[in-house]
Parts: sequence; C-alpha cells; structure tokens
Amino acid sequence: MRLSLDSKDATPKFQQLIEQIQRHIASGTLYPGARLPSVRQLARELGMNPMTVSRSYQQLAEEGWLERVRGIGMQVSATIRPAEPEQRLQYVEGALAHFVQATSEAGYSKSEAMALVMTYWEAYSDDQALE
Repeated sequence: MRLSLDSKDATPKFQQLIEQIQRHIASGTLYPGARLPSVRQLARELGMNPMTVSRSYQQLAEEGWLERVRGIGMQVSATIRPAEPEQRLQYVEGALAHFVQATSEAGYSKSEAMALVMTYWEAYSDDQALE
C-alpha cells in the first residue's frame, strides 16, 4: 500500500489519508483483515502528526472501514468488501476531472495527456514492483 500526501492540495491531511485508505480498500489493494501501519510508523513515513493519523484511523473505524484488534492494531474490517468497478469511479472521478482540466488549460492535446498518464502509470507500476 502506497500512501502520500499532497502539500499543494487544500484538502486537510487527515482527509487525504482517509480517502486514500478508502480507495485502497475499495480497489482490493487492502483486503479484509489486512493490517495497517501503526499510528507512529505511518506518521513518521508521511511526516504527519501522530494525532492526525490517529484521528483518520478513528474516523475510518467509526465508519466501518477499519477495526481495532487488541494486540494487533488497526486492520481492514472483516466485513468490508472491495467495490464493484462502477462504484470505484467515485474514488478517482474528482482527480480525473482536475487532471483533464489542468492538462487542457496547459494546452495539452488529448493524446499528449494520455501519453502523460501512460508515463506516470509506468513509473508508478515500477515503484510498486520495488516495494
């Protein structure tokens, strides 16, 4: 699981973290029973305040995405299931609309924008293979 925060995004960090974890669960990258990093570990990796990570985990637990297991920590709820492809669109739609608008305003053609996507997709896939 790869998590990162966008310092240029006006969305609060705790909300960015929540949304990313939800996307990983919805896509099946995080499956029922999968353990999440400890609050301290994730805070250190993301350069966040541990209280912010804790707040994100707590909200996800309250919404049924995560559950706290004594002696283990936070894990994906056993009752949560990956979303269907049509449902997963909601997790990327905003970013996709922003990308299309930004590339269009920057003067990219549709094919140039798609080439950018492919370039970043390959780089991301390569990074994932290293983890």
